[in-house]
Amino acid sequence: MSLKSILAAAAIAAAAAGAAVPSQAADPLKIGVLFPLSGPMALIGNEAYQAAEVARDMINKRGGVLGRPVTYAVADAPAPTAANAEATRLIVREKVPVIAGSYASSLALAASEVAEREGALYWETIAVADKITQRKYKNTIRLTFNASMMGQTAADFAKDIAGKLGKDPKDLRIAVISEDSEFGQSVGDAAANQTKALGMQLVANERYSRTVNDLSSLVLSLKAAKPDAVIATSYLNDAALFWRQVRELDLHIPAMIGIGTGYALPDFLAATGASADGIFDVDAPASPNVSNLPEATQKLYAEFIEGFRAKEKRDPGPLGLIAFGGFWTLFTDVIPRAGSTDLAALRKAAYATDLPDGSLLTGAGVKLNQIGEKEAGQNSRALISVMQWQDGKLQVVWPQSAANAEMRKVPLPKWSDR
Repeated sequence: MSLKSILAAAAIAAAAAGAAVPSQAADPLKIGVLFPLSGPMALIGNEAYQAAEVARDMINKRGGVLGRPVTYAVADAPAPTAANAEATRLIVREKVPVIAGSYASSLALAASEVAEREGALYWETIAVADKITQRKYKNTIRLTFNASMMGQTAADFAKDIAGKLGKDPKDLRIAVISEDSEFGQSVGDAAANQTKALGMQLVANERYSRTVNDLSSLVLSLKAAKPDAVIATSYLNDAALFWRQVRELDLHIPAMIGIGTGYALPDFLAATGASADGIFDVDAPASPNVSNLPEATQKLYAEFIEGFRAKEKRDPGPLGLIAFGGFWTLFTDVIPRAGSTDLAALRKAAYATDLPDGSLLTGAGVKLNQIGEKEAGQNSRALISVMQWQDGKLQVVWPQSAANAEMRKVPLPKWSDR
């Protein structure tokens, strides 16, 4: 055999040997995840985190993002000081290009400030305080609706059901109550302002601490105000406490319109029992009319529900759907179009996102207000619904395009008639 033939044969053998050796696995793509996993907000924080885990597992089954498996650097932030410290750790020590979270507005405000300063993308999936996207930050993105949208929707809905309450809207008596965090104050202010703008009567506008263990004085003041509808922004514990004391003190509220996941969790139903029947909740739909969604979204919904049930042995609430949508959009749309985890590329891809209504499991789409516009980074296609507890289930009843059930018990019966 000639030297040329020997060299050729050696080259072929070497190539074959090389092909037989498995290639080194791609480096993981590490994403920072920040939620309140302990403390008073842990129940809902963990619900959102479980949805994020399902999103990670689903994307990794599809080959990851940019050919890399996704891993999480997890931060527990039960309070704003912890959110500040943990966001700094994630960016400076863990070197994450993105922090996603966070559920609570106070945590989002603290963590997003760090991301802006340290040069990372802050990807908010749940928190709603208006200030989050009012500071002219370039690195802060919010996929869900803001507080003003929630409060305004509650007032719009109250006006819409005035006829069912036997009232002309101008005669409808509205009481607005809310816990006094950034979340509660933002939503409560928006609800009160929209109530007046729509020509309805604002007969009470009260704030209280969510850590309070007695709301009897508030209930008694509402009893004197005689509202036709109460718009209440609450977390879980204070929502359950308020409704329990409403019953104990025999306050008749013809229409109870809760705002936030405090009224939407199964734990609220467990705490209030059959008395929850007929209560409304303004939030992303916990049980959207899936048949109205595009076929691809319907399939994604089924896969997510199956994954969440396997983890938690129950269905997710609205925050689970919202959190999943935020992470899924990041993994399947934004980072792939960015082509890397460079901040400038990520930011450019995020602001170019254009997902039509029905793309997310809640029925929402994604289109951000641009840098330089009012509330830059806010998703203008976020979707809010009104749900109602009916026979132990939370059903979407408004708007009609998203509804999967007709509303009932408007007005609510007096306690003596239940």
